[in-house]
Amino acid sequence: MMALAQPRRRTSAPELIALADSDIAEVAKFIAEQSGKNPEFVETHLRWFLLENPARRADDALGFGLRFEGRLVGCILCVPQTFRFNDRTIDLMGSSSFYVDEDFRGQGGRIFLQYCRLGSRMPAFGTSANPEAAGLWKAAGAKPLLGSQGELLAVLRWPPLAEEFARRKYCNSIVTRIAGSSLSNLAALFRPLKIDVHKSIALRPLSSAEEVSSLGAHRSSSKLTANRDISYIQWRYFSNRDKTAAFAFRSPLFGEEDILVTVNQRERGYRGQIKALNLLDVYPEAPPQVWLEIIGALAHQYQSVVDMIVLRHQKPEHREFLCRRGLLWRAFEAPTGWLLDKSNLLPTEEVYFVPADGDGLI
Repeated sequence: MMALAQPRRRTSAPELIALADSDIAEVAKFIAEQSGKNPEFVETHLRWFLLENPARRADDALGFGLRFEGRLVGCILCVPQTFRFNDRTIDLMGSSSFYVDEDFRGQGGRIFLQYCRLGSRMPAFGTSANPEAAGLWKAAGAKPLLGSQGELLAVLRWPPLAEEFARRKYCNSIVTRIAGSSLSNLAALFRPLKIDVHKSIALRPLSSAEEVSSLGAHRSSSKLTANRDISYIQWRYFSNRDKTAAFAFRSPLFGEEDILVTVNQRERGYRGQIKALNLLDVYPEAPPQVWLEIIGALAHQYQSVVDMIVLRHQKPEHREFLCRRGLLWRAFEAPTGWLLDKSNLLPTEEVYFVPADGDGLI
């Protein structure tokens, strides 16, 4: 009888390394392998998201990695972002692309701990934590960001979502096909979306960072929130790296002040059948009644090309109000957003994070 091969035993631990700009091609290849994405797409994205980031300074770390026998087996990337409180600007260090090869999962805590050590000079945050990473954030003493325990869905067309639900629950091709047919529109009878979809409350498209800046989106805030200066707006929404759009919105419930509304489009679902519109930013902070108006205006603008509108980082009272109007709450296994300030560098505990912050919905 042939003897079974014994699993190879490692005689040494992976080496913890600091990542440099020159490593970005290797990092992109590793992330592509772990995520199943195209390597060229990942590298192009990382060069924009990391190297073109206007908040990045020359001495900021690109990230940290694990190397074993010459190959990269783990990484966490650093994405700084400038926030604002009253007239002060404050730098935070965001995390992104936390991946560890399956054979080295037990070593992931080492690179996360190295990232957390940056907290001695600036607070740290993340917006795309999976349940395992959420456990590390919690163990490090971080607090979950408000509303990051799930997302709200304003469903405009039910068949693509019903197909996804059937696929996850039953894994049956016949059931999935039926769920994806027009029969699933019956769900709208039991869960109607109670919003007004009409032209009377319209969105005004903004075509440049200068137009956004003219709204006063960069002004001071009584809560810690993103510093929406012109360089950030240009990089985030007008660098042609993402399918984004920016609008000015005016509500009779909010007076004469224009509200900045930004969105991007994404495909979701097991075969990309769900066309989602993600609400990235609404600024200044608005009451839930105004959010409902914004959803209605977006539904009118995008009703022919998207199946649902996605909202994240909603306060509990906002969530309750919007669920009463027909939106669905989808809970995550763990919060995706975390804020770590062990050195007490932040001037306030009042924060207004939005989905555009970090890498959660880019």
